Amino acid sequence: MAAAGKGKKRKAAPSAAGGSKSKQSKTQNGRRGAAAGAKGKKGGAKKPQQAARRPQPEEEDVEIDDEDVAFYEGNAEFTSFLANMDAKALSKPVRAKGDKKPTPKPKSEPQEDEKDEDMPLEKLEARPRKAAWATDKQEVLKDKLPVKFMDGSVRTNKLLAEKEEAPKPAEEEEEEEEEEEEEEEEEEMDSDLSDMEFEEITDASAAAPVEAPKELSAVDLKRQRALRLATKKVEIAQICESILENPEESFKKNKEHPQQLSKIQQLQALCRDVDATVQQLSLLSLLSVFLDILPDYRIRLQNNDISAEEKGKQNHGRPMKKKVQQMQDYEASLLSNYQKFLKYCAELVTTGLKGKRPEQLATMSARERRDVVLAETGVRCLAQLLEKKYAFNFHLNLVMALVPMADSLFPKVREQACESFESVFKSDKTCACSYEIVQQISNYVKQKQHRVQPFIIRTLLVMPLEVTMEQGEAARKKAKSDRKKRRRQQAEGDTIAAGLKEAEAVVDRAEREKTQADILHELVLIYFRILKQATYSQALPAVLEGLAKFSFLINLDIMIDLLKVLKVVLREEGVLPLPAALQAVLTGLRALQGPGGQELMVDEKEFVDILYRLLHRFADGEAGSDSSCFPTLLQCVEAVFLRRKEIVVERVASFVKRLLLVAQHLPPHQALAILSLLRALFHRYSKLQQLLESDVDRVASGEYRADIDDPDFANPFSSACWELALLTHHAHPKLASYALGTAQMAPTLPNEHARALMDAFDPYAGATFAFKPKVPVPPSNPLHKKLASESNKNDSRKKSRQRRARQFFVRDPLASLDEQYRKQNASPFFQKCLELDVQHIDDKLLVFKK
Repeated sequence: MAAAGKGKKRKAAPSAAGGSKSKQSKTQNGRRGAAAGAKGKKGGAKKPQQAARRPQPEEEDVEIDDEDVAFYEGNAEFTSFLANMDAKALSKPVRAKGDKKPTPKPKSEPQEDEKDEDMPLEKLEARPRKAAWATDKQEVLKDKLPVKFMDGSVRTNKLLAEKEEAPKPAEEEEEEEEEEEEEEEEEEMDSDLSDMEFEEITDASAAAPVEAPKELSAVDLKRQRALRLATKKVEIAQICESILENPEESFKKNKEHPQQLSKIQQLQALCRDVDATVQQLSLLSLLSVFLDILPDYRIRLQNNDISAEEKGKQNHGRPMKKKVQQMQDYEASLLSNYQKFLKYCAELVTTGLKGKRPEQLATMSARERRDVVLAETGVRCLAQLLEKKYAFNFHLNLVMALVPMADSLFPKVREQACESFESVFKSDKTCACSYEIVQQISNYVKQKQHRVQPFIIRTLLVMPLEVTMEQGEAARKKAKSDRKKRRRQQAEGDTIAAGLKEAEAVVDRAEREKTQADILHELVLIYFRILKQATYSQALPAVLEGLAKFSFLINLDIMIDLLKVLKVVLREEGVLPLPAALQAVLTGLRALQGPGGQELMVDEKEFVDILYRLLHRFADGEAGSDSSCFPTLLQCVEAVFLRRKEIVVERVASFVKRLLLVAQHLPPHQALAILSLLRALFHRYSKLQQLLESDVDRVASGEYRADIDDPDFANPFSSACWELALLTHHAHPKLASYALGTAQMAPTLPNEHARALMDAFDPYAGATFAFKPKVPVPPSNPLHKKLASESNKNDSRKKSRQRRARQFFVRDPLASLDEQYRKQNASPFFQKCLELDVQHIDDKLLVFKK
């Protein structure tokens, strides 16, 4: 019995072990079931709280007696099924009928560990090993949408299975499970994101932090800018092509554009780009587009405030056609965008040049220089639009914007504005736009209190005025009567005459003459304001030049007033500089020689005396580097003595003597012009030939006074033109020969007038700076031929001498010094040479002794 009891106890040990294993498996299965329940709770819809777990029957420790062991041994045939039972299956929890079927649990590492425990050690060691990363499992959720992370990237919805940690004690695992359940119960049941998506987003934001942008090198930045510039050029070209293909559609909203901008608005947006080069290209492209699509006539928009009845009356009671409405909409949008472009260009110029001066360009920052360049581009756009489209709408806005720019300190800005005004003056047939330009210049000069530069005043010289003030008054009366007649015809309903007048497409002559008279009135107003109120102005020479050109068009009352002002200004020495004084003299002479001056019968002696005094100032070099003084001086002398006949010949002789004095101090091309003028005077006034004769054969009439500024008291015939004798020996060959011809009373050829000679022999013309005429090659000396013949005779002797070996002897520079000093101060090379010489002498002595 004891043995049987022992055997029974031995048999009960494995069952106890099995009981402990079943208890452990129960704990694990219970934990997995809780986790599965939690997952179901997270992913599914709203569910009630999980019911309390079903109580499991506790296992009791049963004592096995010897009698039971003996019973099983005696009835082994009935108890054979117990040997085939699975202890693990018996340890599984019992599930009631109402409970749901648990989800199949994935194979986990603990089950593999259990299998590994059952395997022998030899097989376990022989099994191939797997890498740690190969054991990670990835679960692809096919029924989930992709997730967009915080950095903007979109990824597929995947979840990497986490590695299971080392087995923990049962108590710790139960506590963690209870904490997880409490947290899950506190979460909101109506969350829009699943737990998996939330975990992936947080993980992505934590795993992929936003990296700081890398600093690009100068080469990379330059490459990126070049690439962007190339793309912008292509974009600008495409937009311009699409606008020119269909201008009507280019002003409508583009639905394909993100902001629904039209083509013209897209090009205007590029004009405000960050890159200055893109801005310039966009401005010039938009300029060329407007030059192509803008008409050459003025667009008259229909007033929107007009009622429908009035519109019907204007359209003769018929409804407006669809094409007409489309054309009106196109014209309205064209004018609107054109006005925006003009405002932007004017603003660009104003802000770019505000507070800047040309001499500050070297010290300006890159941004300020870019603003100046953009301002020059804006001026170019405005100037070309006024030059080509001066008959279109908003031409007055263009004029008002460009007038201050014509007085700018920046040369490029000023030149473009002045050139546009000059182009309009030449091409405007009706003179309507020209009148508006002159009117705005007059208002600007008055606003600036006559402190303007001469360039803006000199542009008025291009004005092609042909109407005098008297003719303008007659044209004004005729134009007024024509307008009254036209209104009467329109009131009577006679539209045929008005239609024929428009069909002629010819500028009304009366209207043009009236406009030119108004322009002349504004010009005289500008000139007289500056002449009377601002003799200190820089524009005074330009004013006097304009008065000299248009003085023959003004009436007698204005001319008398002009002559008085000029005499008062010229009498005071030092008030006017030499260029302005010469222009004032020329203005007075031309005014007296005009149609009004001949009726006044005024002596020109006062202006002649002033000119004689100014010649002395010119000889002293007061003109300096001003190249405009000398042509004005020639015009004054021609106006005094060649365009009219001078009665007092002594006055002409005094001018001849002073002109020869001036020629001594001038360059060769200007001295030639004076000699050409003197030839003309000698041929026109035959009494002047006395100046070319010897003063010994003439009766003395007094002493020549070159220091007196009155030509009537200089006694020029008491002397001779000895200055011509000096000029015949001038270094310039043309000037020397021309002075000799003048002394011999040679005739003047047609191509030898003063202006032609000065332009032909000017070394500074064309920036060649070459001597005119070219310096001739000197002739060969006759002795050269004799030397050449003798050298041919001695050629054989020279060749024989060249074949001989020539010996060169170099004197020792240290021969006069003692030998010790030579050894100390001689160079190594020279010491070596001395050693070789000594050795060579020793060899010769040995040969001689032998």
